Amino acid sequence: MRRNLFLGCGALTFLALMLAGVFYLYWTAPPDVPVPPLPTPPDNAYPAIVQLAEKARQIEESTPQFAALARQATSRGADAATLRRFVAVYEPVRREYRQLIGKPSVVTNWNSVPDTMQTNAVLRSLARVEAADIELALREGDYARAVDDLRTVLLLVESARRGGTSMHHLTGEAMIAIATETFLKGFDRLPAAECEQLVRAIREWEQVRVPYWQALEGEKRFTIAMYHAMYEGGKRFERMMGAPSGSSGPDFVVRAMNLRAAAREAARIHDLAIAEARKPLLQRQPLALTPKHPLNQLGFPALKKEADKSLVTVTRLRLLACAAAVRAYRMRQGRYPRTLAEAGVTDLNRDPITGGEFMYRTGEEGFLLYSVGADGKDDGGKRVVEARFLEAQGDLSLRRYDVPNATPNTPPGAAVWWQ
Repeated sequence: MRRNLFLGCGALTFLALMLAGVFYLYWTAPPDVPVPPLPTPPDNAYPAIVQLAEKARQIEESTPQFAALARQATSRGADAATLRRFVAVYEPVRREYRQLIGKPSVVTNWNSVPDTMQTNAVLRSLARVEAADIELALREGDYARAVDDLRTVLLLVESARRGGTSMHHLTGEAMIAIATETFLKGFDRLPAAECEQLVRAIREWEQVRVPYWQALEGEKRFTIAMYHAMYEGGKRFERMMGAPSGSSGPDFVVRAMNLRAAAREAARIHDLAIAEARKPLLQRQPLALTPKHPLNQLGFPALKKEADKSLVTVTRLRLLACAAAVRAYRMRQGRYPRTLAEAGVTDLNRDPITGGEFMYRTGEEGFLLYSVGADGKDDGGKRVVEARFLEAQGDLSLRRYDVPNATPNTPPGAAVWWQ
């Protein structure tokens, strides 16, 4: 009996050890979700854009008193001489990236946070340079140059973020905002020909625009690659994240985080988010899957609805094109078009927020053109507080409306009429 008991205990112990071993192998197994491929064209322009960003950075460092010049040129009311000096510093780079923006381009540094941050910082500087030249062109009455500068920023943005992550995408949104805010200062002075040139430029941008859901594909690619890097060894992960050597901990500790489960769950969450991001804002549903793995619980900020800054960008640029078409029609025909279709912009009269069409009407003051915004209600063109875009009442117009310390109850601003 004692012998049988001993044998039984030994068998149970062996079975327990076997199960523990199987569980350990399962728990520490490598991620089995492959990193989504990112095809790149044989004549990919993105590496040349990165090189130009580095060239621009070196120019900045070698230019005497550059920091002071940049502060003066980007401050409100900068004089024309300062703006010219600022733009002239970058002139060699400006000529070169204008030769690249029409070529196929796919991001190649998507899996390196330090490289991405360095390149993107310079790209934002280039947007400020183009904005400075837009300001100069508007002052000089060279409206065709102002439109071309805006077009250059729009196309450069898409060349520099296709295939990238949300970091690349948000940099592009910032670049577009910098250029368009300056351009709008002189929009109501554009002649008919330049209005039509602007419509063509925005239509061209729409053809190459990288939608936000593709940035989420980039986030998925980066997240899965990060989990593979964590499993394969600390040094690869440290290079990817730009972390100090040894900061990732011993490999066996990292592998004990069940990275296979983390990668599988991350892939599912991203796929759900991508599917929702393809829809207009008002048709999107909250994510049906809540992260369970601790690594994924750290947060996916790019998956939140408010992270989609392109909603405002695309809406405003389409409104800009439609407004330009209306102005050109009035200057050519002597009256406002009855509809945006009559103005010839049916393809641009699509609201990415509602999925419907923009609101347009004319009156003694000119014309109103706006999106009803995230609340889905027509407020007559009264502008929503932009900082509270997703929760406050109001419509989205061409001109921003910001109020310090705004709350969801802050009333909308006055409607903006255009002529």
